[in-house]
Amino acid sequence: MEEPKNTFNFAVLICQNISEPEKIFAVSLGKSHFYLSKFIQLDFGIDLALHMADESSILLKKSRYFTGTKRQDVSSYQQFQVNNYEAGESVDHIKLKAANKTVWGNRNIIFADSIQMDMDKQPMHLPEIFKIIEASFKDDQIIHLPKLESANAEIAKDLDIQALTHLRDGEGNVGIDQFHVSGVSICFSFHDYDYVIKAKNSEGKLLSKQLGNTMDIEAISEFLVDNPDIDDINNVTVQFKNEDIGRFTRNLKELLDMPIVWGDQQYFLKNGEWFFFNQVFMDYLKRSLIAVEVILEEQLIETEFAAWQTNKRAHRKAGDDKVDYREAYFNQKICNERGYTLLDRELTAIRSLGKKRRDYQVEVADIYYKGEITSVKISKKKTELIYNIEQSKDSITLIKNNAIKFNKKLTSAALWFVFEEDIKTITDVNSIQFLLAVEAWKKLVTGYSLKPKIYISRHIK
Repeated sequence: MEEPKNTFNFAVLICQNISEPEKIFAVSLGKSHFYLSKFIQLDFGIDLALHMADESSILLKKSRYFTGTKRQDVSSYQQFQVNNYEAGESVDHIKLKAANKTVWGNRNIIFADSIQMDMDKQPMHLPEIFKIIEASFKDDQIIHLPKLESANAEIAKDLDIQALTHLRDGEGNVGIDQFHVSGVSICFSFHDYDYVIKAKNSEGKLLSKQLGNTMDIEAISEFLVDNPDIDDINNVTVQFKNEDIGRFTRNLKELLDMPIVWGDQQYFLKNGEWFFFNQVFMDYLKRSLIAVEVILEEQLIETEFAAWQTNKRAHRKAGDDKVDYREAYFNQKICNERGYTLLDRELTAIRSLGKKRRDYQVEVADIYYKGEITSVKISKKKTELIYNIEQSKDSITLIKNNAIKFNKKLTSAALWFVFEEDIKTITDVNSIQFLLAVEAWKKLVTGYSLKPKIYISRHIK
């Protein structure tokens, strides 16, 4: 008996504008869009949706998230509420109807990197459809999606160089998304793999290393450090091996989660290409952050700290190592003048318990007052401010999950930043990474039914 087989037919119809040969449309027949997705204009479909889609008719939406614990999400709707997007959300796949039913009909259209539509047209009518598509891009935008915009080629080259440096320093994350968009299809991953990282050095020599069945940034960093003559991240690939489905290879860049600040902009990798946030994304982020209560507080006067420091040094006790820390002075001042509780003593016990439960130390907070724990940070370095935010998230999670003992009432969590700049509201801070960190903190705090607050002081030198 002959073994049953399935035959899949697929093809690509290439359509080139004779008068403008640089304009080429590729019509996918069957499943060829899985192959075409590597060569098409990024976000072509999503960009077209901005000019022609009926937002209220959204039936399906796939998004990537840059705040909170959720990385990706696919949502279906009976009735979509217009402008109902989350802060930190970037839309990259939608299914909905066109606004102009006369031109496009009343059927659903999928917009992603490419578009999928069902039209009763013969192939000889394709040029007419292409002209309508091109004309639509010249129309005003009728919907406003938070999304990523692709970086230009020159900036992308600089970012590739930076990415290789970051990887050798062990920075960034690497992983396999459980689902991704390919053309207009949402593809799910159901298999486990063994991985081999491969690269060509500057002389064209092939290098490789077995990674086993897990892939982490440490192993990749070690491979790149051991081979310093690898000078182009685009020459680094990862081979996937599975006994049932065989082998395939992907570029390392497609697997990286690595935000890089370049100039005044922050860039992200998506499917191996560099992107930045559009203005709509930033508007939703800022709108969410503005909802957090911000209290402008007293200044940190450097001359007053210096006087306190001189006095502390004159009466220094054994083991007193905080004389040079402005946070120690500022926290003590707030506690003495306002009746706040300094959490230094509880910090030692929590650190000891935390180290027993987890292989790192946790600072619960700096000060406490009437149900509110507050983490204070004085720094002009955004990385240190973000680290303080992450510490606050860790301590709140441990407290609410009863992983550490905290016997005080807890109704609110706060961040207290002391800036050198004249900052009046948190959105005045010119750092997308910082604002994303604050938004992620806000989501976690409100998720535990706590009230988020932000205090802002200025450091006067």
